Amino acid sequence: MANICVFLCKCFGEIDNTIDFNFLRKELSKDTSVSSLSIVDSLCLETDIEKVAFQIKETHADKVLIAACSTLSRGNLPVDSLIKEGIERYKIGLVDIREGCAWIHGDDPEGAAKKAKDLINMGLAALRYREASEDMCVPVHPDALIIGAGPAGLAAAISLGKMGFKVNILERANAPGGMLRLISQLYPTGEDAANKLNPYIDEVENNPLITFYPQSKISSIEGYAGNFTVQFSSQGKDNSIQSGIIIIATGAKIFFPTGLYRYGEIGNVITQMELERQFLKGSFDAKTPVFIQCTGARNEERPYCSTICCPASLKNAMRLAEEEPGSEVFILHRGIMMPGNILEEYYRDALSRGIQFILFEEERPPRIVGDDHVEHVEVYDAVNGITRKIETDLVVLSTPLVPSLDNARLAQMLGIEVDRYGFFPESYPMHPLETKMDGVFICGSARWPVASDQAILQGKAAAMKAVSYLRQSEIAASTLSRVPGPKSGHARVVSDFCTGCGNCVAACLFDACHLEKTEGRYISKVDMMRCKACGNCVSVCPNGSIQIPEHNYHMVGEMIKRAF
Repeated sequence: MANICVFLCKCFGEIDNTIDFNFLRKELSKDTSVSSLSIVDSLCLETDIEKVAFQIKETHADKVLIAACSTLSRGNLPVDSLIKEGIERYKIGLVDIREGCAWIHGDDPEGAAKKAKDLINMGLAALRYREASEDMCVPVHPDALIIGAGPAGLAAAISLGKMGFKVNILERANAPGGMLRLISQLYPTGEDAANKLNPYIDEVENNPLITFYPQSKISSIEGYAGNFTVQFSSQGKDNSIQSGIIIIATGAKIFFPTGLYRYGEIGNVITQMELERQFLKGSFDAKTPVFIQCTGARNEERPYCSTICCPASLKNAMRLAEEEPGSEVFILHRGIMMPGNILEEYYRDALSRGIQFILFEEERPPRIVGDDHVEHVEVYDAVNGITRKIETDLVVLSTPLVPSLDNARLAQMLGIEVDRYGFFPESYPMHPLETKMDGVFICGSARWPVASDQAILQGKAAAMKAVSYLRQSEIAASTLSRVPGPKSGHARVVSDFCTGCGNCVAACLFDACHLEKTEGRYISKVDMMRCKACGNCVSVCPNGSIQIPEHNYHMVGEMIKRAF
């Protein structure tokens, strides 16, 4: 039988004003697993916790149940305090009889007392059958790996390098810089892109802690937080490195609108990036340029907004207007997207400079007219209800950024996902740079199209998150939790009963389960460094051979019996 010490907290009258503690004392005295019961005024004060810890040790209790407030309030405080006093976490139970009982049933004291009794009885059942998971610690390899050397990757590498960590950068191109190397000026400041990029490149080249691998292709990634092993080739040579963390900064790539607006058929129909290339070569003459927004975006295939297209068009439209005084510049759009007060002011500046905006409908897109070169563009003006004919010598198509081709391969190697478009999605809304795999972070346009400033900020933020791993000498599996505090345990397999059906492997969201052949049969194995104790494997196991000790079948069954 369990030897459980129970503490009922009055919370300075917040609980016992509604719930009859004498009734609870009488009911709990019938339970043979309760070795002692104490009623205290508060468990929030340090002196109270010391008394509780002393009493537990004096009574030699196996486990302790605290009936107090919710974990969403201060419930974790006495639990954490008892852990500091040397009591193991799995031996401590917490039942909410304040927020979930006394407070919401203030008009029904009798019902509140009965509910509190049921909740406490369920807590006793849980403690009686709760077991402890094994834990493991792995040493942390202090190096960092960054995949991609665009603005986000460079910012992350420099941040980690300045803090004294060794950094390896794998880049598929010949040189660092990413897509920023193809841009002439940045919006909304008009700053020369090279002036912004070159300091980052210089820092990477001059910092001895940062190693850059050009023309890299990753062949495999194995391991977990603290100890990843990556096999890759760089400039034709095979390499292998170990890393404590991985930051994915693969960026995005340009979409070429073949078959749209006669791109590739006639001259003077180019993309935004091709216009940037002309700017890098020198001035570009255009008397009446026409920009067409959302080319290949916000449609059935790519329904998303690429976010950077509208500001980029405004930037280049104003530049063409400056370089060719007296010219007329048109932007044909389905809605200008300029979020934030800075970009909104940027849009108003474009209006004041004479840039003309024409709204068209998706069902009636502009039509390009011409034989060898563009002669004019016909567009239905949805605001004025007329079809306009614009004679032009240049059509610039604003196309969206699309995900890197490397994303799907990387996701498969790391056991994470890409979204339906191919970008790396955030796994948790409150942690937008984290993936479901501990120690793997995403930043920049790898997760969604962003401007260079945002990419740099995300790269720095990802580096700061990575430091929380790299600064440790070792990592315990129990600390790799997706909720505040430690994990609730790890899945455990009873090998004698496992039939090797593989249901757990299919159901695991974190690639923590796998099958191994042992003595002529397959059995399931659990990687504790990847397991998140979500319970998916338990729910699909046909014979109960896989369990979470802290929340096992016996425990749940007994809780249900006690409740009903």
